Amino acid sequence: MSVDAREHGARPEHYVADEASFARLLEAVAAADRIALDTESNGFHAYFEKVCLVQVATAEADWALDLFAVPFAPLVPLLADARREVVLHAAEYDVLCLKRDHGLTFGNIFDTHAAAKVLGLPRVGLGSLLEDELEVRLTADEQRSDWGKRPLSAAQLEYAYADVRWLLPLGEKLGRILAERGRIAEARAEFARLIAKQPRERQFDPEGWQRMKAARTLDARGRAVLRALYLFRDQRARELDRPAFKVLGDLFLAETARRLPKGESDLAGVPGASAHVVRKLGPGVLEAVREGMSADPPARARPQGRREGKPWAPPPPEVEERYERLRKWRKQRAGARGVEVQVIAPNAVLMAVAQRAPGDLETLAQVSGMDEFRLRQYGTEMLEALRAPAETVG
Repeated sequence: MSVDAREHGARPEHYVADEASFARLLEAVAAADRIALDTESNGFHAYFEKVCLVQVATAEADWALDLFAVPFAPLVPLLADARREVVLHAAEYDVLCLKRDHGLTFGNIFDTHAAAKVLGLPRVGLGSLLEDELEVRLTADEQRSDWGKRPLSAAQLEYAYADVRWLLPLGEKLGRILAERGRIAEARAEFARLIAKQPRERQFDPEGWQRMKAARTLDARGRAVLRALYLFRDQRARELDRPAFKVLGDLFLAETARRLPKGESDLAGVPGASAHVVRKLGPGVLEAVREGMSADPPARARPQGRREGKPWAPPPPEVEERYERLRKWRKQRAGARGVEVQVIAPNAVLMAVAQRAPGDLETLAQVSGMDEFRLRQYGTEMLEALRAPAETVG
């Protein structure tokens, strides 16, 4: 029988929003060699995302640190100390956000999500792992809450505490299974990769409108208007500190570019925005329409690269052939292990190897993503896959 996550006995919960409670949290973390950690950010509700709440669990209690009331900096050296293991779930987001906002590089982590994938467990989400491994059931769901608003609700705090409360026993159990199956080194290598990840500075792509579906169906004048509306929306989103899609939706932009309204009465009939939004942003929208209609029409939209906004081009045939050889090898290797293919090596690593075409381990070691563990575990097999005829691999 599973246990409801709310049934946690007399375990203390501490909301940290003043110097005295923060001092107690620092003391508790400093005294522990293992803690659990989670974060809540406001990216779904703000243009400029930031970490708003940090949850910590020790063996004795759960803590929720309000970063709008207390500075995070005193915790950084404690979390960067490699002698202290920090247990997280799906750590990449937390690692990147805390590095971006507070310059934290964790010293030693255990990621229950990554551990579960290394073990080939069928369900790796936090709720599923807690049910399968600890017979604990999470009930609250406040993931899309606005964590940037204060005060936080009782439901938000219940969710926040529950998300971190069971990570220590979950990490302990998964650690035992990793040891029993001889997978500790592989998991630690993945944890090290997560720690080393670097946040990317957010950059607005002024040509991002070309990735909208409407950009492929509008005529030249409509595309020019769509571009102007796209730039106007981003400017207002920055000013309001709201996600662009919450300022004006893609449907409204597309239909406005298609209908080319001349006045506020014309805007009222455009789907995709409420009457209140149209009244508030109408003058700016109409000005963007006029700007677009007087601008030089852009060329018809072409497929874009996912990240840099550069036109996509297929790799040379010889690179594509090497990449396919590596993919077939990886599929076979993952099947034998009973894990997802990404556990063996991500697509980006395979493509980097295919582009470099290494002939020996020394050259392979220079490829981005080929860390010491991956090189030792799979390097020779990857070189053999590159040399084998494509039809014989896998």
